[in-house]
Amino acid sequence: MRRAGIIAGVLTGLFFFGCGKSMYTNVDMPPKRVKLIKDFGEDASKMLLKELKKELKTALKTKGPVGAIDVCSKKALQITEEVAEEIGDIEIKRTSFKYRNPKNKPDKYEAEALRFFEKTLKETGKLPPYYIQKVDGEYRYYKPLKIQGVCLTCHGSPQEMDPKVLKKLKKLYPQDKATGYKLGDFRGVIRVSIPEDVIKKSCL
Repeated sequence: MRRAGIIAGVLTGLFFFGCGKSMYTNVDMPPKRVKLIKDFGEDASKMLLKELKKELKTALKTKGPVGAIDVCSKKALQITEEVAEEIGDIEIKRTSFKYRNPKNKPDKYEAEALRFFEKTLKETGKLPPYYIQKVDGEYRYYKPLKIQGVCLTCHGSPQEMDPKVLKKLKKLYPQDKATGYKLGDFRGVIRVSIPEDVIKKSCL
C-alpha cells in the first residue's frame, strides 16, 4: 500500500514546518497537525489527478473527444475508488456546484468548502491552496481545481464545443451543469477524508 510511503514523507516534512495559525481551516488546530493533514491530502490528490490525466490522455489519443467522455462517465469514479483503496483508510471524492454526474453532488460540508474557495477568490483574486475541515470524526482536505486547456473539450462554452461531444453529453447527463467554463476558472475540488484516529496515530 502507498499509505506507508505517504505518511513517511509527511512525517519527514513536519520537521520543516514552522509555527503560526493556518488561514485555511474551519477550526483551530496545532500547526503540525495542519501540516500532516495538508501533506497527506495533497499527496492523495496528486495521485488521483495523475491517474485520471493518464486515462484521459490515452482515451483522447485513441478514441478522440467523444470516446474520451467514457473516461468520465464510466472510469473516473472507479479510478477514484481504486486510488483511495490503494492508499488505505481514506475516502476521495471530486465535487463541484456545477457537477456533471449526480454522484458528485456536494454534501453540506463540501458546499461550505466550495463557498470558501469562491468567496476567497472573489475577494482576493486568488484561490487558497487548500482548505481543511474537522467533521464527525474525520478531517477533510480540499484541493481546488482549475480549468485547463484540455478540460474545455467537454467543459467549455457549448457554442464552441464539438456538436458530437455535446450530443453525447446530453445523452449521458440530461441535467449536466458542467459547461460554460473558461480557461483558468475554478472548477471544483478534490476532497480527501482522513479518519481522525489515523492522524492521531501518525502524530505519535
